[in-house]
Amino acid sequence: VPLDPSYPQERLAYMLQDSMPVALLTQTGMQERLPAAAEAGLTIPVLLLDGEEDGAAMARQTSHNPDPAQQGLTARHLAYVIYTSGSTGMPKGVMVQHENVLRLFAATQDRFH
Repeated sequence: VPLDPSYPQERLAYMLQDSMPVALLTQTGMQERLPAAAEAGLTIPVLLLDGEEDGAAMARQTSHNPDPAQQGLTARHLAYVIYTSGSTGMPKGVMVQHENVLRLFAATQDRFH
C-alpha cells in the first residue's frame, strides 16, 4: 500500500486501519510525516530502509528472487492495494493483481529502454 506522506494524517491512519499491513517501510526523513501505527490502532514494525540497523539487515538478504511457482504464487495473486478517493469521501482500496502490473510493464517497456 503506497502512502503519500503529504496526505492528511486522518487519511493515512484510515488507509493503515483499512489495509492492516504487516509492516511499514519508510525512510528516516519521512518517518515523522507518516502517522504512528499506534495512532491507527495497529502494532506493526516500522522498517527504515535507510536506517543503519534495518538497512544493514536488508543488505544481508539474498538478491536472488525466489521462484514464484515454488512459492505457490500466480499472476492472479495480489501485487498491491492502491487507495483512490471513494465516492463516499472515504478512500477506497483497489486490489491490483500481478497480471495487471505485468501488463503495464510490457506495454511501457520501450519507454524505459
